[in-house]
Amino acid sequence: MGVSRRSVLGGVLSSPLLAATALSPSADAAEVLGTAQDGWLEILWTALVQTETDRRGTTVEAIAPAELIQRDGRRGLRFPLRSAQGDPALANPAHAQGTAAADGGFVLREAAAEVRVTRLAGDVRDEQMSARYMVNNVDSGVRPMFTWHTAEGVLSVVPGVLGAPATLKMSNLPVRMTREMVDLVTTSMRSFGFPDITTDTVVAHVTIQGSYLSPLS
Repeated sequence: MGVSRRSVLGGVLSSPLLAATALSPSADAAEVLGTAQDGWLEILWTALVQTETDRRGTTVEAIAPAELIQRDGRRGLRFPLRSAQGDPALANPAHAQGTAAADGGFVLREAAAEVRVTRLAGDVRDEQMSARYMVNNVDSGVRPMFTWHTAEGVLSVVPGVLGAPATLKMSNLPVRMTREMVDLVTTSMRSFGFPDITTDTVVAHVTIQGSYLSPLS
């Protein structure tokens, strides 16, 4: 079965969002994982993605409690996070791992089509994420989808006091598609007139923050 134009565009728009939903690994040793609370993420699409949505007359609508945002002339979405656990690996953040889910969702609308993306969840390990979500109430399944280089973002840590959670924030992190995701959508993207996307193409920048409680606290 081919990949529709709607699913291609949905994949490009949702890729950085899904990558951000994993605060840090689903993990083999649950006893070493901390938990995160009061988390949120923001995604701002790159000019490439935004230009393409504008050219096609595609609109994006947030599904509450998600919200539409605008920063420095760029558009995107903000989502609250829930059910987050993991290990931020502060000594070497490139090895952070964890799972999380985002509340809310978003709707993509074109003249004769609508795509609803909900139940967003991600599993991160070593700068790569597998994601799962619902598209028009159909389960997307799970596959390696998105990558990033942690050193390209800005990590800030505000330590907690006397066992209180630490506040962790990763800002302006560029997000790209994995080879598997690029291979999946490339043929259809070309046939529908989308610009080429490679594993080096940044599709969005993500900022994510949460209060992290270490299992040793």
